[in-house]
Amino acid sequence: MSGLKTLGVLAALSVVGSVQAVSPTLTPAIVTEALKAGEAMSIQEGGYILGSYLLRAYNEDVILRPNSPEIDGVVLGTPFERLRYEAYLARLEGKPLTTAQATAFAQKLNHKITVRVYSHSPYSVADEEEQWQLAYKTDRIKANPDKEKSYLDFFKPATMTVAGRKYAASPSVDGPYRDNFTLPSGESDFRNLGVVSYTFDIPNLPASGPFTLSFKDSRGVPYTISGTLQQYR
Repeated sequence: MSGLKTLGVLAALSVVGSVQAVSPTLTPAIVTEALKAGEAMSIQEGGYILGSYLLRAYNEDVILRPNSPEIDGVVLGTPFERLRYEAYLARLEGKPLTTAQATAFAQKLNHKITVRVYSHSPYSVADEEEQWQLAYKTDRIKANPDKEKSYLDFFKPATMTVAGRKYAASPSVDGPYRDNFTLPSGESDFRNLGVVSYTFDIPNLPASGPFTLSFKDSRGVPYTISGTLQQYR
């Protein structure tokens, strides 16, 4: 289940979340709580509320401003948030999760943090193939043969430092997709977009404490985002 949504929709629904603490593992009670919370958003709100899980928003819609970065936003997926989001998507698609399905999914989330990076290509669809070929000459990458070649191929592993230890995760790509963006000139332009996910397996994931996320976009521009785990469920 890809669940790709433009960050503009997600960001528009963001609210300030309450201060809690990360649950490294999901007990049956927390599984039920996450399941109900995700389904309630589909029914009552008409959209997924990110709250404080939206670590940083760079572009909140499809209107690109001068020097807009290719990263639209970054979302922190704790075990609770990931199950809640999965429950939301399942209900939205008309296939709500059963308790057994939610429990099985939750077991795969224990001690894992997944960061979702929403992005769009810095080049128009018409120009991206040429740009990809030029970049490939100097940055020998192995493209996924089952996916269309795109800027997403150039994302590399990210790191997250938690409790003084650094963890690495490889990118998992959802895309490319296409949308019509408005350029600073007012003209419209089709761009590829997608979500790059990094799942960090942290055996001793603490419920609180500082973390620092570091990654680079497709052109090698670095991003560093810090926070504290106790801000999240």
